[in-house]
Amino acid sequence: MKVIIDRPQYRIATFALLLCLFAAGLTLIDNINISAKGHDKFKVALLLPASITDGGWNALAYEGLVAIEKELGAKISHVESRTPTDQEAHFRDYAMDGYHLIFGHGYEYQDPAKSVASDFPETIFITSTGSTITDNISPMIFAIEEPVYLLGIIAGAMTQTNKIGIVGGQNIPAINSTFVSFEEGVKSVNPDAEVRRAYVGNWEDIGKGKELALAQINEGIDFIFPNADVAGLGAFQAVETAQAEGKIVYTFGTYCDQSEVSPTTILANAVITPRVFVHLAKTAMEGNFEPQSYLFTMATDEAITFVYNPQLKDMVPEGVQKAVETAKAKIISGELEIQQTYLTAEEKE
Repeated sequence: MKVIIDRPQYRIATFALLLCLFAAGLTLIDNINISAKGHDKFKVALLLPASITDGGWNALAYEGLVAIEKELGAKISHVESRTPTDQEAHFRDYAMDGYHLIFGHGYEYQDPAKSVASDFPETIFITSTGSTITDNISPMIFAIEEPVYLLGIIAGAMTQTNKIGIVGGQNIPAINSTFVSFEEGVKSVNPDAEVRRAYVGNWEDIGKGKELALAQINEGIDFIFPNADVAGLGAFQAVETAQAEGKIVYTFGTYCDQSEVSPTTILANAVITPRVFVHLAKTAMEGNFEPQSYLFTMATDEAITFVYNPQLKDMVPEGVQKAVETAKAKIISGELEIQQTYLTAEEKE
């Protein structure tokens, strides 16, 4: 006959053993989770409206993404995302793949972001410019209008024909805001100058950008301000052609220092530095993200700046350079306010 021993001391010992095993299991599980989190790299993605080879708008964002990888050790990825359908799909794909922060580099990414963001509350969506703010969507606002105003001063002061041209990509509020500031810079030193605008209709057609710029040059325009992404390269080509024919015509760079893109035509550049992307990525990575407009100006640690083409700086008369420096100092101090016309009163605060 089998004898079952049921003494209190045995029951207590068995219970203690089970309790220890249970506690050890919890510790193991907790350690696995901590270890997994420790190896889960911060992941940042970038959606772009055109190629990073434009030397401007898209190149600056890619430089920012690479800086995030280098400075923060993040895993990065980027994709050209041109249509609203693609933009929504790419936002969703990256969010499903566990990316913590996704940049949509342009005003046009707002609606696609809104269509996706509510399904992924742990993912942060940042649009370059715009006004959409939700729990996990925010715009970063570049006050590129400030250095663009300084480009206008150069054009207005140096033009010999009083005819100045603008070549834009698409006719959208954020782009037109830069054109307003450029024109105001021109008029601040030359009220008699005429500024003419032309739009490519997209961001990629280099041939159309060149065609529009050549038409302006044939009308007597001697300074051209292109803001058209890849299509803007056509404007540089047009001015290079005109210079080869003996015409005195110059251009300006926007978003990046484009001096090396067209070294004989670009006098100066309005620049957004990669640190704006690093700042936002660090904010998100450290858990300090708040839904709001993130504004970067010339006074914000030189996140937005003005750069001469070193090869052509001597072409700008000393008096014009002094006028630029005076205006720059007033902008940084707040004495001279350059408007961003596409923002509402609340967004400007």
